[in-house]
Amino acid sequence: MARVSSIVTNFQAGELSPRLEGRIDLQKYSAGAQTLQNMLVFPQGGITRRPGTYYAGSSKNGGKVRLINFEFSDEQAYVLEFGANYIRFFKDGAPLESGGSPVEIVTTYSVTEIFEINFVQSADVLFLAHKNHEPAKLTRTTATTFTLTDIAFVDGPYLDENITTTTITASANTGTVTLTASADLFVSGHVGALFQFRERVEIGHEAWAASTAYAQNALVHYNGNLYKKTDSGSDSSGTQPPVHLEGTETYGVIDWQYQHSGTGFVKITAVTNATTATAVVQEHNFLVLPAVATSGTTQWSEGSFSTKNGFPRAVAFYEERLYFAGTTAQPQTIFGSVTGDFENHTPGTEDDAAINVTIASDQVNVIKHMVPGRFLQIMTTSAEFTLSGGTGTTAVTPTNVNVLRETTFGSGDVRPLRAGASTIMIQKGGEKVKEVTFSLDTDGLVGRDLTVLGEHLARSGLTDMVWQQEPELVLWFVRGDGTLIGLSYDPANNTIGWHQHPLGGSGVVESITAIPSGTEDQVYLSVKRTINSSTVRHIVFMKSIYFNQNVADAFYVDSGITYSGSATTSITGLNHLEGETVQILADGSTHADKVVSSGSVTLDRSASKVHVGLSYNSLVETMRLEAGADDGIAQGKVKRIHGATVRFLDTVGAEVGPDTSNLDRIPFRDSSMSMDTAVPLFNGDKEISFPSGYDNDSQVVVRQNQPLPMTIVAIMRRSNTFDA
Repeated sequence: MARVSSIVTNFQAGELSPRLEGRIDLQKYSAGAQTLQNMLVFPQGGITRRPGTYYAGSSKNGGKVRLINFEFSDEQAYVLEFGANYIRFFKDGAPLESGGSPVEIVTTYSVTEIFEINFVQSADVLFLAHKNHEPAKLTRTTATTFTLTDIAFVDGPYLDENITTTTITASANTGTVTLTASADLFVSGHVGALFQFRERVEIGHEAWAASTAYAQNALVHYNGNLYKKTDSGSDSSGTQPPVHLEGTETYGVIDWQYQHSGTGFVKITAVTNATTATAVVQEHNFLVLPAVATSGTTQWSEGSFSTKNGFPRAVAFYEERLYFAGTTAQPQTIFGSVTGDFENHTPGTEDDAAINVTIASDQVNVIKHMVPGRFLQIMTTSAEFTLSGGTGTTAVTPTNVNVLRETTFGSGDVRPLRAGASTIMIQKGGEKVKEVTFSLDTDGLVGRDLTVLGEHLARSGLTDMVWQQEPELVLWFVRGDGTLIGLSYDPANNTIGWHQHPLGGSGVVESITAIPSGTEDQVYLSVKRTINSSTVRHIVFMKSIYFNQNVADAFYVDSGITYSGSATTSITGLNHLEGETVQILADGSTHADKVVSSGSVTLDRSASKVHVGLSYNSLVETMRLEAGADDGIAQGKVKRIHGATVRFLDTVGAEVGPDTSNLDRIPFRDSSMSMDTAVPLFNGDKEISFPSGYDNDSQVVVRQNQPLPMTIVAIMRRSNTFDA
């Protein structure tokens, strides 16, 4: 028989996959746990209880929603509640109201489409992309006023120019015009689409010449642009040619009005039949259609974005351009705006002109996401690419754009995010989380599977994620079955540890986001529950893991609320938990559970600070004892843990034992403390005599099921191992 003492001081590897239960050769084995439930991993190695979730409100009519962050500044940050054809707003932990009513705007996104929305923000404008809808922008005009409008692209982008014999003739070159096609062309899906017409201005028009007399309405071309003399009389042109690109300007004594640069475009407003449509001539930089449009031309191009061709599903900012990508007709094409003019896709070869580039590959790679970084990362259905100007320091222009295949993971539907210097993406199967970083060794992107150690927690797929940077570095995920999953992610400190977080009351998480709030990032959840026989969706936010060391301020209940005021026995505001059994912390002391009736509970004693909500368990199960036998290992041998020591930090309340059915509560209150007063936070060791018998397992289990904090920094085991 071998007697041994062992210690676990590091949980940085998190909850380990059952596939690793025999891998005692791995360093991660001794830094992991068999179960980490509702526990967070510190980079220092310890673990702490997940804080509770505070009730902020309920979704409209209890419907399914998606939560999206809107961050104008650290002080002006909102959570957007996207539901079936509407958006509502949360700010400072409560619904945003104006005039006593929730702020709400109408959308065209159905409940089945809201999780497909891609978005990116610039200042007070959130740009939205969805494959079935025109790109839109949500604009914040005041602290309580938002507007949602379709983006009115002033020009482009366009498909390749027509190569058929079909002509289009415009009834006029200004205003509302009728377009007539020589063959079947127009469909209802063209409504809202742009059509461009092109001509060479040097053909059929006089070139501008110095010191030449021009009559009113004379048309001349210069440097590829067409101008019209608008002032009366016949005047000499002088020596300075017109060079402006919008409106009317005077050169010498002549007023020259810019017409177009050989192109003009219209927006389809109605389709009469396959050969006839109504359109409006667009007037940004272009006052008229080229003459060829009114005489009939084959030189026309159809707009890339329309109901017929589809709308972009991906959107991102990169180097002062707004990029869209991934339409139905052009799934591999990336559209970059004019530099600094996000709604303008005027084509050209100048450095600041719009960019239109198609990925060349051996298979169709539908672009699903774009993530800016050192390069613009392009995530497709089967591979990952980068878009750049050729080097990391050269700006992208229409003439130097470079697209390279980097990796071949394939991206899922969940929007990737940046975490530190890395891009975090969910692979197309939904069960692997990839960390994509730039490698100097390969001079390109490389990927690492973050789910290797905790692959069991990603089974059934991951459907949403968010990055919480403060107060601790955590990637939060929503699993397909509605379980909240966390990944403590601090690679600089060797912390990559998974943990699972089932919510109290069997709540099902459907969406997650985070916004800055003071010194922390506040995580918001949409939680589906059955309350009083009805399906509801609670919008909740996670409280801080740090509080002011007053136990009365510790918040460890789910979908809970806090009462703070004069001492009372009646706690109201619990309508959202009607009929539920709730856990209570009153002035820092645990209170008997109560059932919510008529939106309230009655306490057995008065209290001035009360937290009420659904209970949840925090559970730690260590890995099996891996050493201590005469021949060096204890795996597969009969053993018995006869004692344990748990080193706690800022803790009140815990149970310890060999398994979940055999736990003893550790006393934290001594005989000098009143039963109705808070127990001070404990720091130090608690010795436990273990009631375990002899078996092949040798674990220590710690559970906290009271609404109180618990942090563990070390677990020491004293055991006997019997060698065969």
